[in-house]
Amino acid sequence: MIRVHAAATLAEATLVRSTLEHAGLSAHLRGMSRPALAGEIPIPDARVDVWVAAADAEAARGVLAAVEAQAHLEWVCPACGEHNPASFESCWSCEADR
Repeated sequence: MIRVHAAATLAEATLVRSTLEHAGLSAHLRGMSRPALAGEIPIPDARVDVWVAAADAEAARGVLAAVEAQAHLEWVCPACGEHNPASFESCWSCEADR
């Protein structure tokens, strides 16, 4: 098993695991009880790690890199010209479809 992501929160780790599983990769979380100890143990020790099989590590890193790159893109609404985050399927301003 190879660690492909160290998440600051359980929610982030769960989202990463879901993203990898949606791409057809099996992912596992380790350290799920540690976020409850944040503040009492050093922050790096409170993280939740996402692990995949060694054979899937390169593919998993590729999926996560593509998601990260996409997160920084915006699209412009064809109806009102407003800028929207890449994750939005409809305009935040006028609710027109992407």
